[in-house]
Amino acid sequence: MLGSENFKPPQKISLGNGIKIIAEEIPSSLSCSLSIWVNAGSMEEEVSNNGVSHFIEHIVFKGTKTRTALDIAEQSENVGANLNAFTDREHTCYHTGVLSDYATIPLELFLDMLFNPKIEKNDFELERQVILEEIKMYEDTPEDLVQDLLYEVIWKGHPLGRPITGTTDSITNLKKDAVVKYMSDFYTADNIIISVAGKFNLDEIIKTTEKYIAEHRKKKAKKEFPPLVITPDVFIKNKGTEQAHLSFATKGVSVYEEERYTLAVIDIALGGGMSSRLFQEIREKRGLAYAVSSYYHTNKLGGLFGVYAGTRPQDSNQVIDLIIKEINSVKKDGLNFAELERAKMQLRTGLFLELESSKVRAFRNALYEFYYERFFTPEEINQSIDSITNERIIKLTNELFDPKYFTLTAVGPRQEMPKTFRINF
Repeated sequence: MLGSENFKPPQKISLGNGIKIIAEEIPSSLSCSLSIWVNAGSMEEEVSNNGVSHFIEHIVFKGTKTRTALDIAEQSENVGANLNAFTDREHTCYHTGVLSDYATIPLELFLDMLFNPKIEKNDFELERQVILEEIKMYEDTPEDLVQDLLYEVIWKGHPLGRPITGTTDSITNLKKDAVVKYMSDFYTADNIIISVAGKFNLDEIIKTTEKYIAEHRKKKAKKEFPPLVITPDVFIKNKGTEQAHLSFATKGVSVYEEERYTLAVIDIALGGGMSSRLFQEIREKRGLAYAVSSYYHTNKLGGLFGVYAGTRPQDSNQVIDLIIKEINSVKKDGLNFAELERAKMQLRTGLFLELESSKVRAFRNALYEFYYERFFTPEEINQSIDSITNERIIKLTNELFDPKYFTLTAVGPRQEMPKTFRINF
């Protein structure tokens, strides 16, 4: 089924220096997708150094002890590789794609950047200004700002609630010593996974990795995180926008829970496409929003499920009422047969179409290793989706979609919004 008979799990190689390489060969490929994952993101930070993970993601591109920033750019682009990176709450990832014959060149550049960075004072200050401008950019983008505020409010006081970019205060006061210490603590061989997918010479990948990471320096002691506790709240940010941007969220599930697939089906049926309930009720039937969708976030500690909508400020309560109406309907009756089968097919199709991308496969393999230390076959995933029943949907929605968890953040002109937001179940 779905090509499972041809599925070969990726190879997992643990080198003597502590680093893991996950390698999935795709014989038909002409290229290689390469990603290097550091098991550290914004949740590892303190209030005082909030944003340091993201800052490092920027500053390592400024040069190494043997290469300037221009050297890095030219040497990567000489072989057609565009080096990129991102930071999330749990990880920092450096990635690129390149033709198969040149896979070790961007790998060598990345390893040099991560293990031999040269952080000059002038570069440090320039990058500080760049990131401060990035923070301003997000603050000027209401659909992004309302999501950042949601994480901060729903996970108030928890490391997961802090902004990935940091705050204006934390970045303004960030010191070079704090960056160097953080890299020393987390940019260690045993805290990094190299994931490649496509066509490549595995022996050369291993040889290049061993060249740059000779010693086995261990990550500092594992940090213990407090449990995720959600308390309902409403937070409104006054902003001179044309729309009210609403983000309405509740408790979700962790990456370790089997019901993550059930929640994905609920997400699709409620707000995942043009046939979804929220799209039909809020946009198609009433014209109350152009953008309306649901979403979910999972991590190793828990997660959340939410709905975003942009609407006229004076229509905010009507949109919230419609969201709650559909949530209550799913809690009571679940999904009808056609909705359930359609959502399962959409989920299945999306997951398996992604497997056509070597980049997605490299990313997914790294995350499987981080979270589960094993790989899931297409057949296993398909069986998990097939096993979802309406009874499980009703049970999960009643567990998660509880008023004691609901949190609302809104960004827009406060004087045009309702004096009181209705969150009535």
